[in-house]
Amino acid sequence: MIYKTIVFSLITGLFLLAANQTSAQNAPTKEQQEQAQELAKQQAKADEMRLSEAKDLKKDTKALAKITEANAKEAKRIDKEAAYAAKQAKRAARMEAKAQRNRSEADNQAKKAAKATERSNDN
Repeated sequence: MIYKTIVFSLITGLFLLAANQTSAQNAPTKEQQEQAQELAKQQAKADEMRLSEAKDLKKDTKALAKITEANAKEAKRIDKEAAYAAKQAKRAARMEAKAQRNRSEADNQAKKAAKATERSNDN
C-alpha cells in the first residue's frame, strides 16, 4: 500500500513537472512579448497610413468628379450652342436663297417691264 502511494506520488510529480515545463515553453518570453507589441504598433501605424491615404484618395476623387462634372456641363452647353448656331446658319442659308430668288424674280420683272415700256413707246 505504501508502495502504491509512493509510485502514485512520483508519477503525479513527474506529470506536474512535465506539464509545468510545457506551459513554461508555451508562455512567451518578455522579448517575444516586446516583439509582438512592436509588430502590433507597426501594423497599427501602417493601417493608419493606409486609412489616411484612402481618405486623401477619396478627397482627390471627389474633386476630380466635380471638375469632370463641370467640364461635362460646359461641353453640353457648347454642344447646344453649336447646334443652335448650325440651325441659325441653315436658316440664314434658306433666307439667302429666298432673297436670291426674289432678286432674280425682281430682275426678270424689271426686264419685262422695260420691254413693255419699249413696246408701248414704239406704238
